[in-house]
Amino acid sequence: MLDRIDPYGVLELTPAEMTQFIGELDVLVENVQNVGEHRVLDAIRGLAGRCLVDSDLRLRFVGD
Repeated sequence: MLDRIDPYGVLELTPAEMTQFIGELDVLVENVQNVGEHRVLDAIRGLAGRCLVDSDLRLRFVGD
């Protein structure tokens, strides 16, 4: 899932994709040393968790 994020494009993930996305985020968080990066990833995980339980939500990544 994380490898689909394009820094120049748009990626929209659905609630059906959140379980895999959250799992990949958890692996990424384990390898992050920087506190700032850890906070950002935690915030993204929180949004993904909300999306997981609400079928009306989507998580969208918009590149430059």
